[in-house]
Amino acid sequence: MNRRALGRNALGVRCLRMGSTEASRLRRSRSVGQLPRMERLLVGGSLLVAVVLLVGCGSPPPPPRVQSQEQVRVMPAVSEDVREQLLDGAVSVLDRLEDYDEESAFAQVFDRLNQWSHAAVIAGATPASKWQVDPLFDSVTDRLRAGATPQTLGSAVFDAASDMTALRDQRWLADIAASARGDAVEDLDIAVNLFRWTVRSLALVSDPPMTSSDSAPGSRWFLPGEILLSGRASPAQRAWIFLELLRHAGLDGVMLATGDADRGGVRAWIPAVIASGEAWLFEPTYGIPIAGPDGTGVATARQAATDPIILERLSVADRSYPVQAADIAGLSVLVAADPWSLSRRMRAMDDQLVGSRSMKLAIDASAVGTRASQALSSVATAAGDRASAERRVALWEFPWEVLTRRQGDSARVQVAAGRELAVMSVTVAQPGQADGLEGQRSTRVMRPLYAARLREFRGELDGPEGAKASYLAARPGRQAIAAALKLFPPEQADGVRRLFEQMKEDATYWLGVLTLFEGENATAVDYLGRMTLEAAPDSRWTDAARVNLARALIGLGRTEEAVKLLREDASPQRFGSRLLAEELEKKANP
Repeated sequence: MNRRALGRNALGVRCLRMGSTEASRLRRSRSVGQLPRMERLLVGGSLLVAVVLLVGCGSPPPPPRVQSQEQVRVMPAVSEDVREQLLDGAVSVLDRLEDYDEESAFAQVFDRLNQWSHAAVIAGATPASKWQVDPLFDSVTDRLRAGATPQTLGSAVFDAASDMTALRDQRWLADIAASARGDAVEDLDIAVNLFRWTVRSLALVSDPPMTSSDSAPGSRWFLPGEILLSGRASPAQRAWIFLELLRHAGLDGVMLATGDADRGGVRAWIPAVIASGEAWLFEPTYGIPIAGPDGTGVATARQAATDPIILERLSVADRSYPVQAADIAGLSVLVAADPWSLSRRMRAMDDQLVGSRSMKLAIDASAVGTRASQALSSVATAAGDRASAERRVALWEFPWEVLTRRQGDSARVQVAAGRELAVMSVTVAQPGQADGLEGQRSTRVMRPLYAARLREFRGELDGPEGAKASYLAARPGRQAIAAALKLFPPEQADGVRRLFEQMKEDATYWLGVLTLFEGENATAVDYLGRMTLEAAPDSRWTDAARVNLARALIGLGRTEEAVKLLREDASPQRFGSRLLAEELEKKANP
């Protein structure tokens, strides 16, 4: 690794010296988006493991050098075919980020997108000519705008750092929406499948809160891509990911809020899917759709307003559900949007992305809010509250709070991200096929855990290039780990060992969740039970593994064991687990 490469280390991480051969092998796998740079060292053997040692966190890696419109190459007028090739080239890189060093990948995407945008202007095709600042942008307070202005929203020039990260995240969300919907055709069925993916794939934690305060400031103010990679989310983050998936699936989703804006403010409650003229209710904290009047299906807001039993069922012996039927009539509508989804340049891309490369990058927030308000008008009518027919519609503040917190308390956020996502930069060098007359074997370097996550997002599970194989590659054997530890001084070896343990725990847990989704309940029981809960009873996956193991046991008909596990759940999802346990007991003992 040369001095120039070390100079680009924005985190001040102390790097180990290595030979030029080893450095060249690792150069393409140097970073993962905004994750901290790590130390690497190759270990000999049939499986070459690159050890990553986290020694500090700091600012994100620097953006590509090209950062302004003036620096983008001035292009002569080009044909529509050439413009389409530029856009296709940018999207193709985003499609396979695990094959690239992300910093250089972002530079390629940035350059091609700005060439595409500039070429469209030269050709007289003004990008998103009918675009205008969404009126709901005015509902965001100055404190939360994070530097966004009508001018920045209206710019056709892509930003080298923030826009590329946003596009990366939306590519992953679009992939998940396409794979997690399964064979569902009806809107509500699609929404249920996306919600199930969200709940099972994102273990519930309490940080960050739905609404931050001085007593609960939070630290995990992650962007969507970081939430997806980490596999852990607070109720607000679960709701955010769910709403983003709905948008990519072509469905309307909004946050519902209780309270009165004129009397102490509104409080975000839960997400709702707008379909068939109704608002269907999903509870991210409990991890369940709110059941309909007969205890099955999904309840609508109208049903919850007229049938008090629907929400009362969510109460348990020592906790009453905080929202009741009387609160429903005055619900406010909060639309999930951020500066990128409201911008002209993302709208312009939306207009051109079709078929398999399609992404729903932009949102017509006002239109979504109007449709949600109309769906809720039946709630006010059913509750006899005509005044609520004209309800408050605004942008949901949580995504904007994330951006503001990342700017104002970046050190805290970077420490949290480094703690959870360091393992994504661990690289494994695997021998490839023999090539050349001398029969020498090439070496392929990959980040197994990172590759596994992205391939699972795309639904590419089986085969040598599938998520399962990548997860297994993230579980190196004891000999490889022992060899790695010998190369470090004693004061560093313990940190390396913990990093390997975390990588193996993560890979094992996610293999359990993946096989659970496939309906391979017996295999899921082995991964989640013996290899997760028994092997690492105090890991960060303990609570989530217990709940998902219970679901696998339910699939095998082992109801009593499942009920016991659900009642042991101590996570923020515990109330939903207790409700599920009670439901199982009633079915077993009618």
